[in-house]
Amino acid sequence: MTTMTMSTRRRIVATTFQRTIHRYSHTEKRRHYHTTATSCSSNNNNNTNKHDTEHHHRDPLTNGGTVVGVFLFHRHGDRAPNRYLGDPDYLQNESEHWYGRIPGGDAHDKLSRYFPPEIHKSQNGGNYLDVNREPFGFLTYRGMDQMREVGSKFRQRYEKFGFVSNENTASPSARVKHGNGQYSFLDHWDVQAYSTNYLRTVMSVQCFLDGLIGKRPSDHDIITKKSVTNNSQNQIYAGGGLKRYYKDMGKHERLAHLHGSMWTTAEDMNRNGDGSSSAEDDCQIKVQVRDKEIDTLNAFDRHPQMMNGLVKDVVATEQFQRIDGNAKPLADELSTYLPGLRGAPQAFGGTPSGVNWVHANDHFVCRRSHSIPLAADFSDHDEISSENEDAEAALASMAIPVYSHLAWRFREWYRCPKLLSAVARPPFKEMMKNMVEAANDLRPNDRRPFVLYSCHDVTLLALLYAIGADFLVSGEDCGGVDMQEEGDGDQTYSGMTAGSVRKGTQQTGFRWWPAYSSTIAFELVRLDESQSLGMDEQHVIRVILNGDTLTLMPRMSTEDEGILKEQSLCSRQVFGESQMMRLSDFEQVIRVLEEAGGQGSSSSVEEDKLELLGKIGVDGG
Repeated sequence: MTTMTMSTRRRIVATTFQRTIHRYSHTEKRRHYHTTATSCSSNNNNNTNKHDTEHHHRDPLTNGGTVVGVFLFHRHGDRAPNRYLGDPDYLQNESEHWYGRIPGGDAHDKLSRYFPPEIHKSQNGGNYLDVNREPFGFLTYRGMDQMREVGSKFRQRYEKFGFVSNENTASPSARVKHGNGQYSFLDHWDVQAYSTNYLRTVMSVQCFLDGLIGKRPSDHDIITKKSVTNNSQNQIYAGGGLKRYYKDMGKHERLAHLHGSMWTTAEDMNRNGDGSSSAEDDCQIKVQVRDKEIDTLNAFDRHPQMMNGLVKDVVATEQFQRIDGNAKPLADELSTYLPGLRGAPQAFGGTPSGVNWVHANDHFVCRRSHSIPLAADFSDHDEISSENEDAEAALASMAIPVYSHLAWRFREWYRCPKLLSAVARPPFKEMMKNMVEAANDLRPNDRRPFVLYSCHDVTLLALLYAIGADFLVSGEDCGGVDMQEEGDGDQTYSGMTAGSVRKGTQQTGFRWWPAYSSTIAFELVRLDESQSLGMDEQHVIRVILNGDTLTLMPRMSTEDEGILKEQSLCSRQVFGESQMMRLSDFEQVIRVLEEAGGQGSSSSVEEDKLELLGKIGVDGG
């Protein structure tokens, strides 16, 4: 790889971009914000949307409330990088490496036995958009395991907190017990699955379902399998060339993977109470990639021309041009080590910094996820050279600035009400319709809706901005010269890659980015009569991000700022532990998005002719 002297590198990065990124610890400031926001929210008697907080300040799941619907959006699991950015001479070497870390077609075939994909013809003629890019962008063995683990955790959560039929009144099928002593998940939950048209998102939700529906292997089985895969014949090669070492690392990861045995069995899928076999369709949960005209998951693929225009409007603003231009020295420096960035397609006709930041960020995330040096070129060197050591140090120093600038760019995008509406309004409207039906029509022993949406990081990010996740819209770290780095570098990096919202009492800021397998669960909770005193509704919504219940500060009128900067906290509706969001509140959030977005959109069928897919530059998630 090409290198520059350390002094030149430091001078270029420091002269401009460090005016934008600087270090500042504000733990106490965030503590003050939460105290102030809660106090203001509780004391503001003029807000007609607020309801009495005294009667339902406790967690509904611990005082009799019942989860009667789950609507869960998740990012796909760990994947190979979307694009090769290194020296063209080593493209084949890196391709071979990632081929060793992605499953073969048999894994998809096994998952499709119980969770078959159903791709509408309007979606690329019924073919995955990424199928011809193998191995780049493909789900890895690690990604499959991540999604199974996440599915298993959600099964545990809703077996504990979800609807459980009374043994004396339940239907025969609801009383059927399985070999592990647990009821069948499908006896109580009506599971539906939707995905964007990428193989990695389809396989991710298939693995999630495998963990949700199937029985987790016993610890004894896992230990036995690991003991077999870790014998002397499968040790990682420790001497000689690095190419062999990285290849064996991928082999070790593959052998440690549990893909050889599906967790789900026919017994898990059979919902007949008399032990007889069900029809094949009744023993499957289809993963639906819907007609483009009704799909709600990926506005960038569904309406590329419209989204292209909206983002161009943001890019054209003075603030974006100035701040993104300040990042050009960083982009130029990064391109000396990752020359493929110069040739990567840029979104929306290009931006002042001159590179695709989704692809740039991808390099750091994918390599660190698999413990691969940032500067590794997979050539068969006997040892790491001093040149590579310098390149490694240089790339490591650029990781956090790259993360930060990417997060800032999408913060600017989703600051635009019309653009945010285009991404978040369709899934919110669909979810609201299903929630109302569940609240009004479900009988005591009906199966509850459990709806999965497999999508991308940029979609999850938009939903969080639209619902008003406080750590994103609180008004701190608003970009430009005021952009701040939280705590130390390691903590900032950890928050970005792990998807954590909090670390102890400190909450992350706008640099948060959805990690692989991140989940946003919208739970519809039915309150007991004693809990709903003082309320005109019995159902509330709680939003859980990667295990953390969120405090929400959504726009409740078009006068509200999307990202708080000038608006007083006391004037803003706050939903959290002391005040849950009602269905009518959520309906108002959607109404504001609709007003911001205007009426209508271009036809996705017409936009297919423009061949903008892949040029938008946001499919890196």
